[in-house]
Amino acid sequence: MPKIFIDGKEYDAKPKQTIIQIADGINCGGVEQTDIPRFCYHPALSVAGNCRMCLVEVGTPKIDPATKQPVLDEQQNPVIAWMPKPMTACSTEISDGMHVRTHHTSQMVKEAQKGVLEFILINHPLDCPTCDQAGECPLQQTTYKYGPEGSRYEFEKVHKPKREAWGKKITFDAERCINCTRCVRFYDEYTKTHELEIVQRGWNNYPNPAEPEHLDENPYAMNVIDICPVGALTSTDHRFKARVWEMSATDTISVNDARCSNIQLWVRDNKVMRITARYNPLVNGYFIADDDRLNFRWINENRASGASIKEYDKPEKTDWKSAIAYAANRIKRYKPEEVFVVASAKSSLEAIYLTKKLAFDVIGAPSLDFIEHFKGEDDNLLIRADKTPNRLGCRLLGIEPKDNGAGVQDLAEGILIGAIKCVICIEDDIEKILSLDTLLKLDALIVLPYHNSDATATADVVLPAATFAELIGSYVNFDGVVQLARPAKALKHQNRELMKEMALSRLDKHGTQFDKWHTDENKVDAKPSWEILVDLARELGADWTYQSSREIFSEIAKTVPAFAGLDYKKLGKHGAKLETVQGGNAVTA
Repeated sequence: MPKIFIDGKEYDAKPKQTIIQIADGINCGGVEQTDIPRFCYHPALSVAGNCRMCLVEVGTPKIDPATKQPVLDEQQNPVIAWMPKPMTACSTEISDGMHVRTHHTSQMVKEAQKGVLEFILINHPLDCPTCDQAGECPLQQTTYKYGPEGSRYEFEKVHKPKREAWGKKITFDAERCINCTRCVRFYDEYTKTHELEIVQRGWNNYPNPAEPEHLDENPYAMNVIDICPVGALTSTDHRFKARVWEMSATDTISVNDARCSNIQLWVRDNKVMRITARYNPLVNGYFIADDDRLNFRWINENRASGASIKEYDKPEKTDWKSAIAYAANRIKRYKPEEVFVVASAKSSLEAIYLTKKLAFDVIGAPSLDFIEHFKGEDDNLLIRADKTPNRLGCRLLGIEPKDNGAGVQDLAEGILIGAIKCVICIEDDIEKILSLDTLLKLDALIVLPYHNSDATATADVVLPAATFAELIGSYVNFDGVVQLARPAKALKHQNRELMKEMALSRLDKHGTQFDKWHTDENKVDAKPSWEILVDLARELGADWTYQSSREIFSEIAKTVPAFAGLDYKKLGKHGAKLETVQGGNAVTA
């Protein structure tokens, strides 16, 4: 295995790797990483080498022509023959015994990088205070670390197009662009749609789409916003909405489809402001679909809040204890075969597991099923037709009618009305399969919804459920990768600072409830479904003692073979692949 030395540290490498890959710690034996600044290099794209920011000194052991052996100095160390000029770390492949000096140990590299930054900044506008990228801008951060303290440039800067609309999703500012070509390469290499090219010449050049409105048709177009190293490409939706230091960023997953792409949820004042991609080699790599990125308003808007029961044909707010007791009393009126429990592939694995236990073990209802949500087709990148995050989780836990129980399709066709008197729906839109007339014919309807709807208006009991953004829970994607969703929003009566899994912004850490930016209106009076189900089961006579979702997952791992040996710690931030799942199907012994 080749070995190279970066600033005197020894690294194991693999053939064909580049210096910057070794410095980033890719397949090099866990050695401490070395920071090499860069703008144009991105690990998911081809090497361009045009920003010149990753310059390093490179040398190899000097070989004696006569003996063909390395020349040694007085301390018996190899004498290094250094290249006369610095080289780009992103495009230089390693060789055995290579020595590299970065800006940490080389004054020449330090001065070269400082000069590169000065050239980049000559025509760059001084609009950091109004730029959406401020606070998370690689150019801004790199300039503070390695750049000049001031500018020697005294002339008018070059002017280029500003605030150009690239369709409805992206806003482009050419004056901020440093021509790293990441966006061009993304459309050429990842989506293979070739929407962009570099136009003009010299200091006037910048990327430009032939038909900007066609970028709206690209389902991955907005990824160029994340990979842009400056503020040239910004989200039209998020533009001027919030500064990065005002928001908390929580590592979690998307529940938009069965891919369960890894994302960061950005929250200010307990309101989701935007979603960005998070790297996971098992699931989505570096990118996410635009549908994942823009699908967050439902977390904030039209939320069902506060428990309610129907009195005189109208929903009336009540306390949680009374509502759950009322729900239990309604369930007790019916025979087990008259109760239909609708689980949800949108729920966490823990909620699904307890839904099954409630239906079969507590109520004794044979009718348990879940609603499938398919739309469109799978593509060859990330998008899945299955629009639920836990359909495979439902299957692995055995969510299906028991013995003579009925399926959700039977319920949808209306042939069970009369035989089924009570429907309990967990975290799904029951009105998607049952018409309002059918809902009204039910003797009892108990729902655990996210949003207000026809179902909540007609339900006998409404027990609002927390979304994936307000709980910690596990989800199994179509490929059998089990991942954790973590809370980014606090529920009513929760304190963000006391929630260990919840990220905090500067405002969260240092603000108070009396600050003008703070409001409790964005806190929803809801609970994670597993908590509601535990309370309901206890009211029905079960002796459930679950105190956390972690405890429920531990029981799942002990009782369901597919999850054997797993726990939250092993899932970590990237999840774990189930060995019993291949191609989205469970493998039986």
